[in-house]
Amino acid sequence: MLFSGTKFYRNPVFLSAGLLLCCMAGSLSGQLPVAARSGRPETNNIMGYVRDSESNEALPYANVVIAGTNFGAATNSDGYFVIVNAPADSCRLKVLYVGYNSQEIALDNTRPLAKPLLIKMVRQTIELQEITVTQPAEMLEVSDDAGQMAISPAEVAILPNVGEVDIFRSLQLLPGISGVNDGSSGLYVRGGTPDQNLILLDGMTVYHVDHFFGMFSAFNADAIKDIRVYKGGFPAEFGGRTSSVVNLTGKTGDVNNLRYGMGMNLLSAHGVVEVPLSEKVNFLLSARRSYTDLVQSSLYNKLFDFMSGASASGESGPGNIGNGSAVSPNISMRTQNPDFYFYDLNSKITYNPSPLDILSLSIYSGRDNLGQFQNLSGTQFDYRGADLLFDDPNASLKTSQNTRWGNLGLSGKWSRKINDRVYANLLATYSEYVSKYDLSRSFSSSSGLDSLHYFRGTALAGLEDNRLRDLSLHLDNEIHLANSHDLKVGLGLTDFDVRYTSSQNDTTYLVRRETSAMLGSWYLQDLWKLSPAFEVTGGLRGTYYQETAAYSSEPRASLIYKLSNSVRLKSAWGRYYQFVNRIANENILDGSRDFWVLSDKELEPGYAEHWLAGITTEDEEFLLDVEGYYKDLDKVVQYSRRASYQQAILLSEPGSEALLRGSGFFQGTGFAKGIDVLLQRKTGRLTGWVGYSYGKVHYKFPDLNDGRPFPAAHDRTHEVSVVGKLALKRWDVTATWVYATGKAYTVPENQYYLHFKDGSNRGYIHVSEMNSYRLPEYQRLDFSVSRNFETRTNKYVMGFSIFNVLNHTNLWYRQFDLNTVPVAVTDVKMLNFTPTVYFQVYSR
Repeated sequence: MLFSGTKFYRNPVFLSAGLLLCCMAGSLSGQLPVAARSGRPETNNIMGYVRDSESNEALPYANVVIAGTNFGAATNSDGYFVIVNAPADSCRLKVLYVGYNSQEIALDNTRPLAKPLLIKMVRQTIELQEITVTQPAEMLEVSDDAGQMAISPAEVAILPNVGEVDIFRSLQLLPGISGVNDGSSGLYVRGGTPDQNLILLDGMTVYHVDHFFGMFSAFNADAIKDIRVYKGGFPAEFGGRTSSVVNLTGKTGDVNNLRYGMGMNLLSAHGVVEVPLSEKVNFLLSARRSYTDLVQSSLYNKLFDFMSGASASGESGPGNIGNGSAVSPNISMRTQNPDFYFYDLNSKITYNPSPLDILSLSIYSGRDNLGQFQNLSGTQFDYRGADLLFDDPNASLKTSQNTRWGNLGLSGKWSRKINDRVYANLLATYSEYVSKYDLSRSFSSSSGLDSLHYFRGTALAGLEDNRLRDLSLHLDNEIHLANSHDLKVGLGLTDFDVRYTSSQNDTTYLVRRETSAMLGSWYLQDLWKLSPAFEVTGGLRGTYYQETAAYSSEPRASLIYKLSNSVRLKSAWGRYYQFVNRIANENILDGSRDFWVLSDKELEPGYAEHWLAGITTEDEEFLLDVEGYYKDLDKVVQYSRRASYQQAILLSEPGSEALLRGSGFFQGTGFAKGIDVLLQRKTGRLTGWVGYSYGKVHYKFPDLNDGRPFPAAHDRTHEVSVVGKLALKRWDVTATWVYATGKAYTVPENQYYLHFKDGSNRGYIHVSEMNSYRLPEYQRLDFSVSRNFETRTNKYVMGFSIFNVLNHTNLWYRQFDLNTVPVAVTDVKMLNFTPTVYFQVYSR
């Protein structure tokens, strides 16, 4: 328990929570005063809701400002805003939201509002009474705050794809977010790894964010209405990760009319239905499922061959040693029968019992199931050891691999507007991630030398089982003290339970970790507008982690200084801790791709300190944003079964338990630094952006690489992304081009055998310095075109997309076969020219 072993009044979380609650009680004891002069207020509050004009969906994080003044506010997750102490005069409100047309609305603020405003935003260019459209919708929005961006889910749908509309692959096109890997939709944000990103969907944490081994992200764009990315220096309301935050807000559904939609492509079908159950209750259900287990299209076969490594080639490239081929010429028969499908489901019900209250329940579920069955027969198996050569033309090897993984998440939220200036949210969430990998092999031979342990190709793990569960309760409060002060305070409590086991031959555990722990947290944050040109956000987050019995303090700060109406300076700083880690398997063909573990006294919580600074300049047509960053990293986790096993060999005799005790976990320090540049065109028929990133990520581990620093596997020195959208009446033409420095990798240079006193021999592989080699540079051009049709009742979209239009050869990784002399090197290629088509229909 969180408070076991210590008296409650000595616990730092309890004491801090008590102080915050006292402050909140004082602020909630009554309405805050409003200045008055001559019996009449000189200021009035302007409050209201921003919603979608068609569905009446609340639009979170929209900006509402009084034109020509410094007065403004942003909507919260329920679309509510309040501008405190606005001048009591006639004015015009300017409203901006990514993916929608900006609007200006005339308002008489000489008297207090009788009721909150209801502002409805539209997607298309229109002119209505008292509403003027000032510019068309944008795909990307850059925040005034350092490191923060937003992207429109509706606009993401028209970008080129590989069969699925993909939110996370679209985020990879932003500067500072690396992902130039056809086999991964994970986000490497400014030197961080995917597990260091806090992924939130309606407040619940989503731990695994992809389908099909990373080919597609696990989020259905039909169910998402807002995407916010914090690339670093994120505020105190977010915690538990050391790199970034991706905050997704799910749709609530149309509150007035029944709506439906569906679509299909060469891999899957998806559908969405929005049902207003009553005047106060509305419901949304969105689902997506692949039919790859029933119909295996040419696109599916191509993707599966790529993800399973069947598309490898034996071509040599820079840094190769020796020669080799992808398939041994001795193999006379090889059959592989994959059985694969994935699905995800989003559901949300919203109830408005009164104008002051909103209750919602959101459910997310996603699963992947993969079965691989392989038969090698009529084969000569060659194993070259110290003095052993085994040939058998009649040998056969049957392999069965089953992998299942997925997420389950639930969030229940009660939002209440206590008064015009105070808004409270009570959030309860449950998140679960499960992954199971099962390998079995059947070997037959006419020879007596048929022990599988002679073969290096045998997987180290026959069974892997990973389960992560967290149950959380959060209380978040927004207090608008004055036009110059916006206060946020909150409390949180999370119960973690994480299990990971890896066993061989059903009896030997390679890794066995089972950890449960409570995490208590609180935060206090104030946005202070010192002047019309200068604002500072200061925050403090505190956490108490039961497993290490340690209290952590995480101060945060950011500032914005406006040099003029079009130029602003920005900076941010913060300290961050992480208590749960996703461990990546270094051999992607061996067992589960990754697994999650919880920090404890041996695997200490990760730490990062962020420093950000930048400048933004923009006008009605263009935006230029430049940001530099530096991250100091500690307790970075690296996992290597090979390194752990070889250390045990060097330190132990055969048969010693130390050969099996090596955990494979290493911890060290590091840094990430770089600069991001974004040039965006916001208006006109042709819109889009050009992004450039320069960065370095280096690690240092006492027990790896002889203690010398080395570049991380995801280190990319240079990255360029170009995104363009051409709007031609009912046609949308989009193209993207990406370029990046090649991925760093380690080369096994030679192998030799250690002779022990009992006469046995064990192989030892000598490798190069870690990640001292680079794959060739990566580049890819994608293209998409779509056509919109409308009838009285429905909207239709037909389109096609081409991935890697120029058919450029990009390498995923290099595979080394040490059973041959010289060492055989296999280049595993990424996807070549890959077209796909899609069709969608939605009700009007």
